[in-house]
Amino acid sequence: MQNEINKTYTPQQLAEFDTLLTGLEALTADLAVFTQEEKAALVKTPDNATDWMNGMLLRARQNMGILSRAFDPEPVAQDLRLDQDVTPRLMRLQRVVDRMQTTQFLARSDAFSALLGVRRSLKDAHVAGVDDDLSDGLKRFFSRTSRATPAPAPAVAN
Repeated sequence: MQNEINKTYTPQQLAEFDTLLTGLEALTADLAVFTQEEKAALVKTPDNATDWMNGMLLRARQNMGILSRAFDPEPVAQDLRLDQDVTPRLMRLQRVVDRMQTTQFLARSDAFSALLGVRRSLKDAHVAGVDDDLSDGLKRFFSRTSRATPAPAPAVAN
């Protein structure tokens, strides 16, 4: 039987977690949220473009006399500072999210694996109603697995 994770949270730990999440949600409530289509319509920044952007902003400030009067370097500088402030925090947050997603995956996988064994034992014992409440997805899953591992042929009486 699979057992890849053995972790529990106390009610106090979950309450602390929820409090921290509420704080993060409050700190980020005014940040933009875009659909995939809206993001696709924006200019995508190439990887490792930060040094180039900082250098270009410096050149822009040094050559304001030849640039359009409509160009204001301060909003660009503010955007670059925001990127610099957000990036390390986002990396830390992504590590937390990765751990949580892995934990959720392992917990569900362990439980599903154990319950597959329970199902097999109940079906082998001919317990009625074992598969009465299957969703369509589970019906497809079990039909694929039953085809992959065929049941032994019944004994034929002579």
